[in-house]
Amino acid sequence: METARKIAVLFLRVLGVCALCAAMIGGWYLLENRGVTKDAEFIFAGTQEDADCAVLLSGEDCVVIDTGEEKDGAHILEILKDRNVDKIDCLILTHPDKDHIGSASFLVDNIPVTEVITPYYEGEKPLYRDLLDKLETEHIPTESLSRDRLFTFGELDIRVFPPEEFYYDESNDYSLAALVKHGDVTLFFAGDAEKERLGELLKLELPQVNVYKTAHHGRNSKRGVKLIEALKPEYAVVTAQEPEDEIREAFRASGTKVLSTVTQDICFMSDGKKISPENK
Repeated sequence: METARKIAVLFLRVLGVCALCAAMIGGWYLLENRGVTKDAEFIFAGTQEDADCAVLLSGEDCVVIDTGEEKDGAHILEILKDRNVDKIDCLILTHPDKDHIGSASFLVDNIPVTEVITPYYEGEKPLYRDLLDKLETEHIPTESLSRDRLFTFGELDIRVFPPEEFYYDESNDYSLAALVKHGDVTLFFAGDAEKERLGELLKLELPQVNVYKTAHHGRNSKRGVKLIEALKPEYAVVTAQEPEDEIREAFRASGTKVLSTVTQDICFMSDGKKISPENK
């Protein structure tokens, strides 16, 4: 009798654990695969030089990934004001180089920023150190990620992947990567990932994507080619006039349409099922 009671208790405990696991998996699935009701807009800013900035808009929420050079600040602010954006809900700075953080201080001075996400970086970059000091002075919450995390803004799910290590020879390899989902539409941002960081990204189980913000401005890289082969993007955005030959050939082989931000903003509209570009 006692043995039967113990077996029954054990069975109920196992059943409870299974139910909890099923609920957690179901909740994750619903979060990752929920439908959308409103269009989203993605703007890749036309910077004055080979620099990076993307604005992601969904409903009332705005996420900015990188801020170009210092001289790009006025144009980025113009993009935001033209769309009646009155705050940046999240500013993601992929790595500490000036062509990615150059106008961050200008934006902080001119529009409210709710939070900032950065990679862990302890190197000597005076512009980056000054920016971190400013964010602290302005009491803007700033976080350096140590593991990947899912953020939700409007109807955008943004999973940010930090570097695996704490030290790299190249500052580009500190780049955060971000996988953005709007319903069935996906975008991938690789910062300026070079050899080591690209190797880490290739270990991720990344899906095929609609839009790929090309790593390191489209510079030649064998691992960069492998990443393109894995992502099979419908569209690629480069900040150079055009990608270098190895990357260009990889895009051609994948049937990818390549768009450049030189002299123009690249704008995409998504309804959660498909995405289409329109230059402005």
